[in-house]
Amino acid sequence: MAVLIGLEAQRFFFTQVDKILSLPEVYRFVIPMFGKVLNAADDRDVRHRHLALVHSAFHPNRMERHVGAMVEETEAWLDRLGDHGEVDLYSALSTLAMRIAARALMGEEIRRNLDQFIPLFHDLARGMDFVLPPYLPLPRFWRRDRARAQLRQLVAPVIKRRHVNGGGHDDFLQVLVEGAYLDPQTPPDAATETVIGLALMTIFTAYIATAAQTCWSIIQLLQNAAYLELVVAERHAVLGEEPARAVTAESLAGLERLDCALNESQRMLPVMTHYARYNSQGYHFQGYDVPQGWMTVVCPAISHRDPNIFRDPDVYDPDRFARHRREDKRHPYALIGFGAGLYRCPGAAFGINEMKTIISLLLNRFDVRLVNPAPQPSFDMGVVRPRAPCHFAYQRRQRRVAVTGSRRVNSRVNRECRL
Repeated sequence: MAVLIGLEAQRFFFTQVDKILSLPEVYRFVIPMFGKVLNAADDRDVRHRHLALVHSAFHPNRMERHVGAMVEETEAWLDRLGDHGEVDLYSALSTLAMRIAARALMGEEIRRNLDQFIPLFHDLARGMDFVLPPYLPLPRFWRRDRARAQLRQLVAPVIKRRHVNGGGHDDFLQVLVEGAYLDPQTPPDAATETVIGLALMTIFTAYIATAAQTCWSIIQLLQNAAYLELVVAERHAVLGEEPARAVTAESLAGLERLDCALNESQRMLPVMTHYARYNSQGYHFQGYDVPQGWMTVVCPAISHRDPNIFRDPDVYDPDRFARHRREDKRHPYALIGFGAGLYRCPGAAFGINEMKTIISLLLNRFDVRLVNPAPQPSFDMGVVRPRAPCHFAYQRRQRRVAVTGSRRVNSRVNRECRL
């Protein structure tokens, strides 16, 4: 295995995919979970068709509807919390992220069966292993396979009904259904399996990775009170007293300080431990000969702490991503929490808007603090998440009271939040 470090090394890694570097050999571990879809598909043209189909399903013109689902699910979660209490951060946010993903991406048919979905997805996640052969007779692999079969039983009838009945839906799942059946040479059963695999993989990624990154973003904000105060002030200035009504894709784009905080947490605490490719050819790079048959790897947690890229890399400094600095924009392969290049996460914008929605509505409703001020990472389930238990305590905020001179106060807040 060759680990590449540095900007030019990362450029090489992400631009040589499907050339010198290959994907399917690395992604065999997802086949028992999702089938040969996306990165696990053997044929490059098939991978590209799957990728294009998922990108089209995440088209920006659908984002407003997605944001509406994010708001409704987040508000429903906050209502269930009551006025005060303690909850485990990852447990709460992973369930919320699953509800958002199912509702926004799969429609009401799946959302109604969500209580069945959630434990099955947990069994699916616990059966993921990057190293062991995926069909060893291990109990967690047996549970993974049973969960996959049950998920298929839940999803396949929905897909077949949508294919037979045609329109009536304008969501992520419908785009997959229509796209998979466009090729008349594709047998209906094969098209159904493709849609099932793409849908389950997308939901899985959307819930497990987004929940983990949201956790770390909240944790770091709570650990850095001064920047948290700026984020809260910006939220109030942009979204007002009733943010649930004001949250749209456009208004979320105005939360620039929160966007910087999300980037900084993605930099310091990326949820992906590494990206790997198989060397389909040997190559020579920066004085090294790396043989065919090896793996080539980049590690965001190493790359994002490189002082040649990010000044004072161990310091929490969200403003490094502010418009007047924008250190991440000095090179397109500097910040790689969502990957980079052709195979960059198609749902990145969806995930960012989801994190902004959850954090904005949570901070509007509650004052929050960490019970354990320094949560440690856990590396199971395929992403880096806070090790359980990681409780946060919350207390309902007192509603702001309008005062004389509020226009002057709002002007000051806007001035303080301007980047």
